[in-house]
Amino acid sequence: MEVLIRIKTKDSVIERKAELYDNLAPKTVKAIVDALPIRGIVNRWGDEIYFETDIEIDIEENSKEIVELGDLAYWIPGRAICIFFGKTPISDDAIRPASAVNVIGKVLGDLEEFKKAEDGDEIEILRA
Repeated sequence: MEVLIRIKTKDSVIERKAELYDNLAPKTVKAIVDALPIRGIVNRWGDEIYFETDIEIDIEENSKEIVELGDLAYWIPGRAICIFFGKTPISDDAIRPASAVNVIGKVLGDLEEFKKAEDGDEIEILRA
């Protein structure tokens, strides 16, 4: 099952659709879908946005240390949702999160909008 979501900032500087794939990480995706809408505060780490949630998942599903452009993921140690739109400070030829993440979906369309996000911006994930 694919779940269509919207990612947006409070002032609509960013508004993008994304898909969550429960075949990648079924328990993680279910916990996120059940918690929608999710609101948080943007933290930038290179070309990654992550934001803390109240969701607690301790199961590594589809856990990856290298991700692809546009991947959405859940970072277990930070209880955070991550959006990868470029390289992080520890990336080489590959996009590397701080530690392994459960990949849960993909942002649809252009990723350039995410470069406008700044630390402290409010961000929200909603059903599309």
